[in-house]
Amino acid sequence: MKSEKVAQKDEIVQNEEGKSVAEEIVETEKMQEAERVVEVEKIIEVEKIVEVIKPCSKCFEPCKECVAKDEKLAEYEKMKEQLLFNLNYVKESYDVLNKTVTGLQKTNSERGQALTMMNAVMMTKQKAINFYIEESAKWKQELETEKIENEGIRRLLQSYSSSDYLND
Repeated sequence: MKSEKVAQKDEIVQNEEGKSVAEEIVETEKMQEAERVVEVEKIIEVEKIVEVIKPCSKCFEPCKECVAKDEKLAEYEKMKEQLLFNLNYVKESYDVLNKTVTGLQKTNSERGQALTMMNAVMMTKQKAINFYIEESAKWKQELETEKIENEGIRRLLQSYSSSDYLND
């Protein structure tokens, strides 16, 4: 019973700000969890891996072989950096090229649609022109027919007028 009273007193014990010890423990646990989450996020963001160059296992001082390996490693690192730079440059160039190709395809599509529309308009106008040409040819044919009939009537009238003088 006495230990229960002590436990109750511990729970009731409050700090200077008026919070109980249990509340403080819960808050500190929450803060620790939040710090862990932040630490995990920070670890995820780190991408570069740093390698520690160790001296040769045979000797504790760098030897000629180790120096040559270090030089080759440095050369490979430079080549890697250059390749990464080239890769980024190629990616950017590809993106620009892709945008240009997409724009040109869109322009080509629009021009194709415009060409189709113009062809349709041209065909309509060509049909109208052909209709007027046919009408003109028909009218010329009728005019020639009328000229021939008029010439026949004129000759007939002339024959009547010349025979009229003979009858007198």
